[in-house]
Amino acid sequence: IAMYISDLLDGYLARKMNQVSELGKIIDPLADKIAVVSIAVILFMQGRLETWFFVVVVARDILILIFGLYLKSKSKVVLMSNYPGKFAVFSIGVIVLLAVFNYENHELLKKVISYLYYISVFLIIYSLYLYFRRFYKTIGES
Repeated sequence: IAMYISDLLDGYLARKMNQVSELGKIIDPLADKIAVVSIAVILFMQGRLETWFFVVVVARDILILIFGLYLKSKSKVVLMSNYPGKFAVFSIGVIVLLAVFNYENHELLKKVISYLYYISVFLIIYSLYLYFRRFYKTIGES
């Protein structure tokens, strides 16, 4: 929770104080990805995350990293995250947070998290679609 709040605050302050930098555009999402994947790996190893969801989350981050590095090398552009992407990361965070707490003995939480898995995957797919649209448009312009 502290990581998520500090990330939101950092982004908000950077934009508000006009302190957005090219380095920050690279480091901030990279740090987010490392943190999310690290926590997801631990929870997966503990059997607290569904295998298919773990694969989707890790694949998403790997795809964004690879295509982001490629785009940066070809056009010197770093794509900012989009709002559906932020919602996707938020939904992943909620799932990870619920997985930290052992919800297996709580039927209501089990149902909620099962719906959240599908909502999160939808948001991931939608945000990736938008990301790749912007990616191809940017590559086409360079």
